[in-house]
Amino acid sequence: MALNWPSLAGSDEYAIRSQRDLTLNVSIDQLVNLAINLNSVLLEPLNYTSDTLSNFATIVRRGATRVFLDIYWNSRTRIWQLCPFIPDNSSPAINVTASNTNDSVIFVYDGKAYTCDITITFSKFLSDFLRNQWIDSTDDNLNAQTIVLTMNLRSAKAAAILDIGQEGSVASKANQATTNIPNLQSGSATSTANTAIVTASDSDNLADQIDDALRKYVYTPVMLHLDRSKALTWNDTGASSQGWPLLKNVLLTDFYRVLFSFGDIEVPTTEYDTNLDADYIFSNDDIPHSGTGVISYTSNFSSSELNAMTSPACTISDGNDISITSTGAVVKPSWLIASDTSDNPFSAAAMLQYMKCGFSPVLNATLGSSSDILQYVTTALESSRWSWMAGQPMEQLEPTPTNGATPITGGSGDVRRCAALTESGWAVENCYSKYKVACRVAKSPYNWTLSQKKVSYYDSIGACTGDTILSLPRTALQNTMLQVLRQADVGSDPVWIDMNSIERAVCQILRIASAY
Repeated sequence: MALNWPSLAGSDEYAIRSQRDLTLNVSIDQLVNLAINLNSVLLEPLNYTSDTLSNFATIVRRGATRVFLDIYWNSRTRIWQLCPFIPDNSSPAINVTASNTNDSVIFVYDGKAYTCDITITFSKFLSDFLRNQWIDSTDDNLNAQTIVLTMNLRSAKAAAILDIGQEGSVASKANQATTNIPNLQSGSATSTANTAIVTASDSDNLADQIDDALRKYVYTPVMLHLDRSKALTWNDTGASSQGWPLLKNVLLTDFYRVLFSFGDIEVPTTEYDTNLDADYIFSNDDIPHSGTGVISYTSNFSSSELNAMTSPACTISDGNDISITSTGAVVKPSWLIASDTSDNPFSAAAMLQYMKCGFSPVLNATLGSSSDILQYVTTALESSRWSWMAGQPMEQLEPTPTNGATPITGGSGDVRRCAALTESGWAVENCYSKYKVACRVAKSPYNWTLSQKKVSYYDSIGACTGDTILSLPRTALQNTMLQVLRQADVGSDPVWIDMNSIERAVCQILRIASAY
């Protein structure tokens, strides 16, 4: 089902957009944003239908940049589908034609009823949901985003069919309690069936389907190899032959919108050979979904587990506190993720703490009701903005023009078009207020100093001396390093960062310091 998403406040839209823009000079493997498992969070508890998948575009537009999706191999038709099931021997034949696109089937498996739109193949997902509902509606410099889609390859299971009908009747029957269907035999993963599902040909390999639907929008392993050979890739400290391209090159120069990667691969190689997709889809070695760099969240933070991955730069203690123990040796933040579970879903505070240490949190919990799911995802999206504090950046009021001028000022008449790092995050401040300035050591993204004197924003550039420059944090981990320094040096006072909208109201970054 389509969830009833709350409207975004103006400050939320500005926060999402500006956080994207401030990371343009960051390599894409270092980006820290919310990730979501569509199957465990949406499809499993709701249903495997177009209505549920329509939530995908909304979630991405609101800031999720990595998506996990299970796709199922139908060994009879050799088709990749989003429904986890195929009919068992007791089920009637199903005829699915191109003109009959709303057929849903209720499968019964392990005593539970699942509603599947059996026409949603992987190819249809690419064209209808990825391209038509998301890319086509956001493909401009203002709203565009690049995501990673990680695919878990699984085998479809044989299951009994409860009912076939029109969308309305199927939806109502799918909500029946499983105790009302005790006479049905659940399917099993090992059962076989002769019943065929008839559909249009859709048996090309995954790379071919991706190319057909999204050719110009996909960044591939071949392109990464070419960028590395041309010295167009970076790591966290500078140019690197083993790095990744900057977001601005992927997003705004070459207009790529999706990277595809493999997650779990459970389909036997005798049935499907993933080597055929190696030029188009990244492996777990390239974009990890398991192994080093991937941790699971528990209700009590495991400092020993996290320390082994990030020590000595960033740790999370068992008391749930961030502890930066060194500014000289920082974890290499490449595709780090932390995933929650249904037993231990992320709290907003816990999720943000992982982000502060360079981990993208993965929503992976299956909840019971649509209202619980909506609150879970909405809270996570709001909490994933590691830069701006809640309610910021605020759009300021325009006073009555004087002498032909129309400056943007706050209600007190102060000019408020400059950003500062406060105890609670970034906030719009009076540009004439005097604070210390955040100065970053050249080519050292985690090494910050503060200016000796407090100055207005207009004097902030000259306040940084030696090999330091006025700058702003471009990743959550950089922000954490600066936040620790700010607190140790000035306590509760803000410090200026290199962001302003002096020339235009509620603008994004107007002057961007060098990334490295």
